[in-house]
Amino acid sequence: MLLETAAPAEAGSRSSLSKALALLVVVAERSQKGVSLSAAATRTGLHVATAHRLLAALVDENFLNFDPYSKRYFLGLMPYEIVNRAGPDLEFLQLRKTLRPSLERAQRTLGGLVNLSVPSQGEALCIDVIEGRAPVLVSTLKVGARRPLGVGAASLALLAAQPAEAQAAIIAREAERYLKYGQLTAALVSEACARFPCDGYVVNEALIIPDIGALAVPVFRDGAVVCALSVTNTISHLHPDARAGIAETLRRAVTDAGFQAEAA
Repeated sequence: MLLETAAPAEAGSRSSLSKALALLVVVAERSQKGVSLSAAATRTGLHVATAHRLLAALVDENFLNFDPYSKRYFLGLMPYEIVNRAGPDLEFLQLRKTLRPSLERAQRTLGGLVNLSVPSQGEALCIDVIEGRAPVLVSTLKVGARRPLGVGAASLALLAAQPAEAQAAIIAREAERYLKYGQLTAALVSEACARFPCDGYVVNEALIIPDIGALAVPVFRDGAVVCALSVTNTISHLHPDARAGIAETLRRAVTDAGFQAEAA
């Protein structure tokens, strides 16, 4: 059931906190598909400039995430962190804690950015990013960012690990959304998934951000995919001759953390 917001009160009688919380609830109601600035402003009865300022503050504090390609807002990681602090551990936070030491070692070996994403509500949710000491890349994949399955390397790895029938259904469902991400198309996602059984990894061939690519592997536990690891770097660092070695470094990080690098 979706949360329901009360009808907005007169704008002048509401505090900035009240307005920001109203925006947070509106985004939470529609987090799977995201909310545009204009829709959030209309729903809460706020001026667009006010809504933009408060949404930016919520993004800065990681309560929300903004996707610069679709121009929509999604829930960030902080609401989940708050729930975790108030009650039982959320599984993906424990997953991040378990994998982080191995991911840090992999980043020191490979350079670039190492990301950890999990399947969540039919999408990929980024739950960790390891930048190293001197990040030189511009990446829109931040902690709390959501992507349709198939968008970006980690999300693509989560999709490629699914059975063929499920892959086809997801690709058909997300085909229109893919077009918002650079040169990505459903056909290219299908081709990348088709190569996965042979290669054991997937690659984003700089389709979303010019000259920036990524390579990813899925992570399994008891035969089921639980997350995916990816390394983002300039496409020259992901030369085809280097890809098998990069994938092996990521798989070693997986097994060092006690997980499986392939389905049983």
